[in-house]
Amino acid sequence: MAGKEMIKRDLTVIDLEASDYKEVLAYMADIFLEKGYVRETYLESVLAREEKYPTAIPLPAESVAIPHTMPEHIVKEFIAPVRLKHPVEWGEMSDPSSTVPVRMVFVLGLLGAEHIELLQVLVYNFQRQEWLDRLAAAKTEDEYYDAVMELEWNVT
Repeated sequence: MAGKEMIKRDLTVIDLEASDYKEVLAYMADIFLEKGYVRETYLESVLAREEKYPTAIPLPAESVAIPHTMPEHIVKEFIAPVRLKHPVEWGEMSDPSSTVPVRMVFVLGLLGAEHIELLQVLVYNFQRQEWLDRLAAAKTEDEYYDAVMELEWNVT
């Protein structure tokens, strides 16, 4: 599995204003395409996958979403850390008929089959309240990125 180098500062966004998860994904897809991280097919594929297999993970303090799609839509691997200005309803991973309010989104662009290991790393860190508090308290994109980079990677 790749490491923290997948977390991209140039894809870090905070206080993104969006009315729903589709708007979040469309906004980020434009950035990914402009910077050469994804193919033209990315937005359609990530929206279709999100409809079928939603990616919000409900947590006690704050739910998060980890949208991703098939490798053929990705050019360069990335993790894009995004914090929304206000939560949006997002389909729940364990119960696709339900939604949860999400403010933190980690968009994954993966080329290989390492997404299960990466999900383990992320879920482990999502349970670290002090880490989530740092993410919530960050005032700038640099502070947010620095806080994200403090995630614990070797959790197995």
